This record gives sequence, C-alpha cells and structure tokens, in this order.
Amino acid sequence: MSTTSNTSAAPATPSRTFEEVPSFNIDKFISASRPLDLSGIRLEDAAKYPLSPSEVRVMRYMQDTEFYTVHYMKALMETHALADNEARAFMVCWGYEECFHGRALARIQEVCGHEPSRRSIDEFARPRKSTEVLQDFGGRLLSFLSKDFLATHMTWGAINELTAIHAYSRLAELSANPIVDQVMRRIVKDERRHFAFYYQQGKRRLQHSVLAQRMASLSLKALWEPVGGSMAPTEDRDFVGAYLFGDESGRARLAEVDSTIAKLPGMEWFNLVSKHTNEGTRRCLAAGTPMHRPERAAGTGD
Repeated sequence: MSTTSNTSAAPATPSRTFEEVPSFNIDKFISASRPLDLSGIRLEDAAKYPLSPSEVRVMRYMQDTEFYTVHYMKALMETHALADNEARAFMVCWGYEECFHGRALARIQEVCGHEPSRRSIDEFARPRKSTEVLQDFGGRLLSFLSKDFLATHMTWGAINELTAIHAYSRLAELSANPIVDQVMRRIVKDERRHFAFYYQQGKRRLQHSVLAQRMASLSLKALWEPVGGSMAPTEDRDFVGAYLFGDESGRARLAEVDSTIAKLPGMEWFNLVSKHTNEGTRRCLAAGTPMHRPERAAGTGD
C-alpha cells in the first residue's frame, strides 16, 4: 500500500556514523574484490512485494549512476592517477564492482515487472557535447600542470561515495520490499570500501598541499553537483533527493555527509550536499510532484 509522502516523518537513527573513517589497504581491497555478494538472497522473491512508482524511479536513477561509473573512471585514468599504483589498481576493481551494483538494481526492476532504465546506454551512444569535451580537456590540462589537482578528484569521489552509502541505506529503510532492503544493504558494504579509498587518498593529498586545498575548494564550489546530476535531468535528480532525504532523518544524513567531508584539510567550509539536495527538494515540492513511500511490512529490515 502506498501513502503520499510528506517531510514530517519521524527521524530514524542512521545505520552508522562516520566520525571514524575506515582505513584502506589496497592489497586487502583487491583480495576482497568480487561481484556483489547476493548469497542467501532470492531475487525472484522481490516479485512478491510490489515496488511503488517512486521506488522504481529512484532505482532507475541509481542504476544509471552505477553504470555511468565508467565515465568517471575514464576521466580519472587520464590524470596523474594512472601513475599511482594504488589508485590504478583500485579503479579497475571499483568499476568492476559498481557494474554489478547496476546489474542488481536492473534485475530487481525486471523481477518486479518493470523495464530497467536505458539512459546510461543511450548516454554512451550519443555524440559528446562540446561542453563535455571542454570539461574533460580542462580537467586533463589542470591535472598534468599540477599533480595537486588529483586531490580534487579524490575529494569529489569521497563525497559521491559517502552520498551513495546514505542513499542506499535510506532506500533500504524506506522500502517495504524485503529483497530491496537486503540487496541495498549488501551494496552499502561495497560502497563503504570505495569511500574509504577516496577519503584516505583525498586526506593524504590535501594535507600536504595548500594549493591542493585551494584547487579542490574552488572546483567543488564552481562545479560540484549531486551524484548522477550530470547524466540525468534536473527533475529526476531533485526527485531522488526529495524521496530519500526530504524528511528529518534524511536531512540528518545529508548533514552527516557534509560534516564528514568538512574534516578533510581545507574543507571546513563544506556544506554542498545539504545545500544542493535541499534546494532540489524544495523545487520538487513546489512543483507538486507526486511522491509515494510504501508502508514497511512487519518484519522487514534488520
């Protein structure tokens, strides 16, 4: 049963805080790299619990974002990251794992009788926009002019991976489909490992260079947008943010992302995740966009 959402839902306790960011070891990461662990989960059982139209829209956006990872990986491979043994090894495994996240999201939609998104496929098939070509060229130029620019990429990645952790956690909390709940929590385990890499890389590169801090701050303030925003229409990005983070519990998660990133050297000012997502939520509500959150079935969740 679906009920119309509002922004006054009771707050829920976040599944985990990030006051202590996990350490990262590339050898352990490579050894543990694998397809998404779905052991013990019967994806076919997802069909027993219908998805709301809002859930499907959110899952399609997430699916596209995961498949679009290869674009971000390509951009990183054209920087000094290619010469970094740890970064190079991480990116190969990272792209591999994110692909399986996208496949799992698509499979759940199929099992529940919905057509998965084709947006990521169409994005790669279309000709590059002139603005995209210029952005890529500018990023490569700055990277090769200064190794310090790689800190911007790593900080950007940390923001997006931590946002993804909270997005998947929120979808697990909100869904009445126990299979969605279980799969999202498995994805979160992978995303935590990805976040640890980007955060530790960003911290190491920022703390040794004031120039790196300034470049990262300027780039983020001028160019950053919520993960997936460069690929999807603004209204889709706004909807996903409003659905997942439009209540008190969601806003608390956004604030947690901001406060974690603000602990990085030179990032004390950081508030962009809350700022952009809350602005999108207000646009979504002002437009009167229908939004339905399912009532969680008894016994779902951890």
